[in-house]
Amino acid sequence: MDYIALIALIGLFPKERVPLLLSQLMIFITLPVLIFGPIAGVLVDRWHKKTVLVVCDTLRTVCALLIPVLFLITDNMYPVFIVVFVMFLLALFFNAAHRAIVPNLVTKKRILTANAVVNFLSRGATFLGMLAGGIIVDMKIWHDIFGIAGWTAAFILDAITFAVSAVLLYIMKVRLPEIPKRVEHLKPKGFFLLLRGGLARMWHEVVHAVRIIFHEKNLGFAMATIFLLVAAGSVIYILVIPTVQQEMAWGTSGVGYLAAIGSIGLLFGAYLIGVFGHHFELKIVMLFSFILVGGALILFPILTNFWVFAIVCLICGTAASPIFIGQDTLIHRYADEFVRGRIFSLKDWMLNGLFALGAILVGFLATLMDKNYLFVISGIGVAALAIFGWLILARGKGNTVSQGNA
Repeated sequence: MDYIALIALIGLFPKERVPLLLSQLMIFITLPVLIFGPIAGVLVDRWHKKTVLVVCDTLRTVCALLIPVLFLITDNMYPVFIVVFVMFLLALFFNAAHRAIVPNLVTKKRILTANAVVNFLSRGATFLGMLAGGIIVDMKIWHDIFGIAGWTAAFILDAITFAVSAVLLYIMKVRLPEIPKRVEHLKPKGFFLLLRGGLARMWHEVVHAVRIIFHEKNLGFAMATIFLLVAAGSVIYILVIPTVQQEMAWGTSGVGYLAAIGSIGLLFGAYLIGVFGHHFELKIVMLFSFILVGGALILFPILTNFWVFAIVCLICGTAASPIFIGQDTLIHRYADEFVRGRIFSLKDWMLNGLFALGAILVGFLATLMDKNYLFVISGIGVAALAIFGWLILARGKGNTVSQGNA
């Protein structure tokens, strides 16, 4: 809802300024992850995770209310962008704590199901939030009755959702292990000790997390799948959208419809993995999903019928959910309590950074060769690497996951 309201806010400016403002908005949204991603995990591992969740949503309530106030006072987007930066920085800490706390709320046997439920609700809430945001922003009732713009109402309503979330998290009961007393800087005041100690100590903690990833092959597998995810996602983002919008002449509405169908696939995939996932080897399910995504990439250049394209998007979305859920579940199962936040932050940092690099690379390659070749090459590459990984697992080199899969 915030994102839709921000787009509506930018739409108030002259049309020649809108593209630049939208690009600047994306910069302020992504910078917190790129700059503070690993550091956020270091700090979350030292703090009480429930407290982090409550404080972040409380502050995001303030930020959502502050945006319309600042814009109305200054009539300038740059103070708004600063608040957006802070808001997404808080989201970075929230997401790290949110995912790290899941194993403390359910038994080990229910981690996969819990991740599926969280993923299902998150995807559904995002889809409904964007849909509701578009409706709310365009409603004339806000101006006629309350004398405020639709985008202002959207920020106010979103602030209410953050406030409700903070209250629900505050009353949530969870048992968290005591932070080791023997390490002084593992207490909340560790934030100031880390500042005093400088970046060297933070860097040491990040390196320690990376070593754990390399040492624990299940965590290494989860991180390695990010490269396949980025390879497929970059091609879809850079090549599929202009293909649908321009070459197929289905327009922006066509992109929206296909994105909605893909979102339904994400929901369906989350449901399937939550209900049936515990019957199968998790890493095999993830690799099979990559094979389906690779197959979809190969098919995209030859699709000309909208509904056939929609079916492939549905399959692609369905296959993507087990990948996201599988990554989180492997981290929950094999990352220690006091390193879990760092692992998730590193995962987000890698995903965002590599996706940006992947998008630039795909865009550059698209100027050198026919995009249809890029579809086929990337599809074959993703599917082939997934099959190769499957063969390795079949030889018994990844059987440790199955022991915790019940």
